Amino acid sequence: MTLKERTFKMVMATLLSIYAANMLQLEHALAAGIIAILSLLDTKRASFITAFKRLASTVTAFAIASIVFYYMGFTVTAFGVYLFFYVPIAYRFGLQSGIAPCSVLVTHFIGAQSIGLAWQYNGFMLMFLGALAALLLNLWMPSYKSELVREKALIDYYLRSTLRSISRRLSGEELEKGVMEEIREAEDQLRLTKQKALNEYDNQLFSKNDYHIRYLHMREQQFILVKKMIRSLNNIELKTSQASILAEMFQETADQLSEKNTGLVLLESIRNLYNQFRTSKLPETREEFESRAFLFQLLHDIEDLIELKRAFFTEEEKDKKSDELSSV
Repeated sequence: MTLKERTFKMVMATLLSIYAANMLQLEHALAAGIIAILSLLDTKRASFITAFKRLASTVTAFAIASIVFYYMGFTVTAFGVYLFFYVPIAYRFGLQSGIAPCSVLVTHFIGAQSIGLAWQYNGFMLMFLGALAALLLNLWMPSYKSELVREKALIDYYLRSTLRSISRRLSGEELEKGVMEEIREAEDQLRLTKQKALNEYDNQLFSKNDYHIRYLHMREQQFILVKKMIRSLNNIELKTSQASILAEMFQETADQLSEKNTGLVLLESIRNLYNQFRTSKLPETREEFESRAFLFQLLHDIEDLIELKRAFFTEEEKDKKSDELSSV
């Protein structure tokens, strides 16, 4: 959410909850507005979960407070005893998000010098109205879909650019100085885009689709492999036919790299490369042997990179078939 969107939601949720509390003639109606502010979170899912936890936390807090105040009276010491029991229980059952607002509501018992049903109802309704107002305003959330499409395309661009740099290096050129900086930019972009993908996923209440999250995880794994490949380049004697062949493979991979590419054609090309490596003349010197070994490792790495995409595509096809079957 942008700052304007967040501010609008916060103001509207606060006013809505306070007006509703006033209409029901509840005491301390402003508390409902504070609860609404605390309940406005970044995603629909988080808001729903927090709302239910706070309602459960309210019931728990009121039950403990009622017992403590009944036996000890409405004193500061009694409030401390209430916290002594309530806080660990809230943490034990994952209700800690309600500690602050529920404890504020409990202080209303002290102010009223009563734990009667009217005050129990008053406190619970303040929590309910605050949480409900936040949920209603959070039913609308900005979609990140268009941003995810653009940013995934940018990440793919970074990956293509890096693969082409490796190809040029294998062809005998110097590795560009900005390659590692470009990879760091890609990793920063990946982190930002993954967070948006997670938010988009958490805003899907019923039909959940984690496609973007899995796609970005796949690209993240590929960049790990790419960094490993670049470290290997310093150990390769470049003036060999195998290096030139491998350079073409990296260029081909970069040219075909896209979101919809299945990787099948590239994997077939790699199988052909393995055959060429096996039938090529054996190295005659230690340097040639070490260089060939690193080239062979690079071939394994580019195969792993493409297999990651192939596995992603296969999993996506399975999910689509499963969805089609479930809708029949």
